[in-house]
Amino acid sequence: MKKHLVPLFCLIMLMPVTASARNSHKSHKGHKTHKTNKTHKASRVRNLQPSVSFNDVVSPDNVWGIDISHYQDINWVELSSQKPNFVFIKASEGLTFQDVKYMENYSEAKKLGILVGSYHFFSYSSSGKEQATNFLSVAQHKTGDLLPVLDAEFRKKMPEKSLVTTELTNFVNTIYEKLGHYPIIYCNYAYYKLYLEEHMPPKCKLWIVDYKEKPNCEWAFWQKTDRFKLAGIRGHVDLNIFNGTILSLQNYLYKDLTSKSVL
Repeated sequence: MKKHLVPLFCLIMLMPVTASARNSHKSHKGHKTHKTNKTHKASRVRNLQPSVSFNDVVSPDNVWGIDISHYQDINWVELSSQKPNFVFIKASEGLTFQDVKYMENYSEAKKLGILVGSYHFFSYSSSGKEQATNFLSVAQHKTGDLLPVLDAEFRKKMPEKSLVTTELTNFVNTIYEKLGHYPIIYCNYAYYKLYLEEHMPPKCKLWIVDYKEKPNCEWAFWQKTDRFKLAGIRGHVDLNIFNGTILSLQNYLYKDLTSKSVL
């Protein structure tokens, strides 16, 4: 009888430990994908950085902005008191997705006199040309708007390098053929070195995300943190710094062009 009690006693003692480990595993959610909250950035260091406020960045020497999508809850009247120089707005993703708040965000930002740009989040499950068509069907590109943006990021399972560079090139060419401008490309430095450095033309300016230090390459925009606090926006939002003056930002504005070529 006593021989049977020992294993039973051990099993009872282990049950709380097992349950605790199981609950701990369930509470660990890891990085979210772009579709759920635009937080799957390879260079992000989450929850380790202090929040950045409007007073930390407002300066005649700083040209700064934010990027938003339908995930942001924005009071545009309140935002006008801490108005950014520019805002990039998500328009589309992949083959068919179009942001439900794109037109609202675009219109409200324009009313406040903020420079507006539109971005597409790239997917590896459809062709670059088809994705560019989706983007162009919804994104607004009026004279005086910022140039379009291709948001290209690492996924957990990346396709072959040749396929990635081919489809990125197809997206870029399609945008150029339709608009007469090369898009800005958003990525981190590792992505740039692997897929873009040898394959994209220098006319595709870079918007680099790096939450540790200033990018070690020639960049036009730098996403410095995702812990920016701004009036009128619930929670945090991404902070982006332009590498230049407010006057030189005019070089990144859309205008009708007639001379075109492909890569």
